[in-house]
Amino acid sequence: MRNHRSITIWRPVRAERGSRPSRRSRPVAAGARSSPPPDPFWGLLWSYATVAALGLLVLTVVSAPPPRVVPAMAHLTHGRASSRLSHWLSRIRVPKSAARAWFADGVPLISWVEHRQPEPLAVHWDSLLSAAVGAVTATPLNSLNELLYAAVPTLAATPPGRPLPELPPAARAVNPALPGAHGLVWAVLGSRPEVGLYQTESHQSFWPELPTGTKAAYSTHWAKTVVQVGWWLAQDLHAAGVSVVQSRVDNMRQGLLGSYALSLETARTLLRWWPGIHVLLDIQRSDSASASTVAVVHGTRMARIRFVVGTDQLVADPHWHENLHFAVALAQELRRIAPGILQNDAVDTVPFRYNQQLLPGDLVVEVGGPESTLGEERRAVYELAHALAALIREGRVPR
Repeated sequence: MRNHRSITIWRPVRAERGSRPSRRSRPVAAGARSSPPPDPFWGLLWSYATVAALGLLVLTVVSAPPPRVVPAMAHLTHGRASSRLSHWLSRIRVPKSAARAWFADGVPLISWVEHRQPEPLAVHWDSLLSAAVGAVTATPLNSLNELLYAAVPTLAATPPGRPLPELPPAARAVNPALPGAHGLVWAVLGSRPEVGLYQTESHQSFWPELPTGTKAAYSTHWAKTVVQVGWWLAQDLHAAGVSVVQSRVDNMRQGLLGSYALSLETARTLLRWWPGIHVLLDIQRSDSASASTVAVVHGTRMARIRFVVGTDQLVADPHWHENLHFAVALAQELRRIAPGILQNDAVDTVPFRYNQQLLPGDLVVEVGGPESTLGEERRAVYELAHALAALIREGRVPR
């Protein structure tokens, strides 16, 4: 067996009724119950009450006429100290006027002795008491932030947020024909958007939603176009906890050839007005047939998704490697949560940069094709939103 050592705990002996308290102590066995330690709550409450009382006193005390203060170094200008100082200054050949100017600048209280100040400095008891409380508690009473940090310590660990940008009047433009967001052309969901959405080919639509005999799958009925698809994606991202802004600017108002020039300015405006954006998605649809753009995922038909990444083959693009890495990560997350939703190889690289030179995390996302229905589009962007939100939560998006 192992040797055991007995442990003795000492505690004061309680005085019997009618007897004087004893200063002696008696041993108590280690297994015996002892009186519990004092509750620290009351000590903490007493400290808070003391600080609160002193703070209240600082705020409410109105002192009498302030007392007069004698300069701490006044003795240097009187008596033997003054003569010794003058003798020492004369030996090092310092003019008396210069010496007085030095002391007046370095020790302003000296000027009282020289009668340059008509009245001595007033002492305000509230200021002195506030300084004393601040020195004892390490909390300045004249700083609301410091008082909040002392009361709620976790606030001090939270970095201060950047001020919200001031948006120009153009950011409040309204088009009643747009879906959701009260028709705002720049629809913001959340306080500080980190994802920006726009549609270069904003007229792209879907054959099942258009009247019979329509020659091309394009429309300006926004609820039947990729603008509606982008709005659904914005709603799903916001529901997943991501702040987002969708531009519903008509980038095809000058036709298909001018759409990328107009959408470049749209994307730049998004980044200028909302500088916190670090993911920029251009929502489009492909031109492929339904055989490759529709899949059955979780037992439900939905549009397939493909990511298009521009390279620097024709024009310089400093971010295309980062965009490609981001597209691959997003495709892998989509494959995990919605197997079969990706179209073909999921990520398609092209020689044109498609306005993706603006920042890392800039992609063209093709959702479905011209033969997709709006229901299939709706279910696809729901999966896309959750995949993107997962990457953002895990810090796996470019910044």
